[in-house]
Amino acid sequence: MQKIGLALGGGGAKGLAHIPVLEVLDEFGIRPHCIAGTSIGAVVGVLYASGRRGREIREGIEQFSLHDGERLTDLVNRRGDMLKWLNIININWGGNGLLKADSFLEMLMQLTRGSRFDDLAIPLRVVAADFWKREQVVLDSGELKPAIRASMALPGVFVPEVMGNQVLVDGGAVNPVPFDILDDCDLVIAVNVMGTRTESIHRVPSMTEAVFNTFQIMQAAILRHKLERYPPDILISPEIVDIQMLEFYKAEQVFRGARTACEELRSRLRARGFTPTNPAGPANSASQTEPGKARA
Repeated sequence: MQKIGLALGGGGAKGLAHIPVLEVLDEFGIRPHCIAGTSIGAVVGVLYASGRRGREIREGIEQFSLHDGERLTDLVNRRGDMLKWLNIININWGGNGLLKADSFLEMLMQLTRGSRFDDLAIPLRVVAADFWKREQVVLDSGELKPAIRASMALPGVFVPEVMGNQVLVDGGAVNPVPFDILDDCDLVIAVNVMGTRTESIHRVPSMTEAVFNTFQIMQAAILRHKLERYPPDILISPEIVDIQMLEFYKAEQVFRGARTACEELRSRLRARGFTPTNPAGPANSASQTEPGKARA
């Protein structure tokens, strides 16, 4: 049986592009042998690893997203969705970070089937960074919530996670697309959701833009170095343009930007001998094959 590894990279709201990619895997009846995730990749990864289909995850996100032609005021008026988002992301006035992820993670845990790594249907490896030792930490056992919280703790934005004697921050600081920790898999599919930014007419970025985009510059440099040394079997990079880190309400725009990449993934899978098993309904779990195997 071929062991397929899936690496989901970091990128804030751009990481919603992981969801259409998961739907493609569902189309082909592919269930990964293992998933590795960094930051938003860990968030989406834990949902998928717990047994949720790509379509289920999309439907959960869409209720908080702007629809075509809508403005933010429309989102506020639509069943109070903006109020839900404001409740999900709490302001932290303690000084260690701008935002706290507690409410977001509470919502996540309600969607996740299980609270510990051992509860997951697919093994998951979550990447964080040890702040003081400046090195990668891979979390794959124990409670899910602190691991996810650590992986998405973007410095200065989210509060760092203290686990034992370690202070952990966003895994993108050390491994933005963690395909290299899936070396026990036969075929590795990696998804890079860093996207691109259009140069501003003002040229000099705002403070917020400077912080976020500098972090992305660093991540891009790490990824280029890794790709030169040991590239994954399949690398997919959705064309996500001008979506900022916390613009999760722009999910529909992100999904549209991922269409070309999803077609590329379909083509790459067919070239490797995989055939769609459930093209009409990727959310139908009854059609899924064994983990890591596509039905011929």
